[in-house]
Amino acid sequence: MKPPRSEAAKRTLGLWRDFPRSARLHTNIRWWTAPFEALEVEVPRSGNILEVGCGHGVFTTFLAVSSVERRVVGIDIDAEKIALAKQSVLGLRDGEANLSFDHRASGDVPLIDGGWDAIVFADVLYLLPLEARTALLAECVDALSTNGVLVVKEVDTAPKFKAQIAQFQEFLATKVLRITDGDALDFPSAAELEGLLVSDGLETRVARLDKGYFHPHCVVVGRKTQT
Repeated sequence: MKPPRSEAAKRTLGLWRDFPRSARLHTNIRWWTAPFEALEVEVPRSGNILEVGCGHGVFTTFLAVSSVERRVVGIDIDAEKIALAKQSVLGLRDGEANLSFDHRASGDVPLIDGGWDAIVFADVLYLLPLEARTALLAECVDALSTNGVLVVKEVDTAPKFKAQIAQFQEFLATKVLRITDGDALDFPSAAELEGLLVSDGLETRVARLDKGYFHPHCVVVGRKTQT
């Protein structure tokens, strides 16, 4: 677990200071348990960036505040979370960030002229069964620009003790507390995710992001190349 360290991170969480306790607690726990500052480095510093399954929009906002050269859009199937995300960024100053949020159905990936320079997932794909996960990734690859990148952050299935902690937490969130929407609990390994991106024609790289965390965070980065 790690607190926000950069000024952009502190600014992002500060936007939630006056929100109801439940929303404030959720966003703070999400930050402390996810390696967002390490993940941000994997995303291009400029261009059109899409986060799929952004939830309350904490990472979406962090991406935008970290670099005003990013034009960031966050989408999610949960209308309530999107409404809160939109409300949170009303506290940003003019010119401080370039971002927006949109409520979308599962699997509905928006298209833009020229394609997205990066599409990001942060702990989303485990909520989809394999068939839906495979189809969504393929759709995202098609929506990328030439040389665009797909950044997929999930919890790996190893080491086992860390994976069990993460899987129990997500079981509570989806099946007991019901604070996370999803069709399934199907945790893919980093190797499986890399295989899917390779099959979609991307050049891939895998990195561990779990140093100092209880969960086995990993990221798979796939780059679209010209053919």
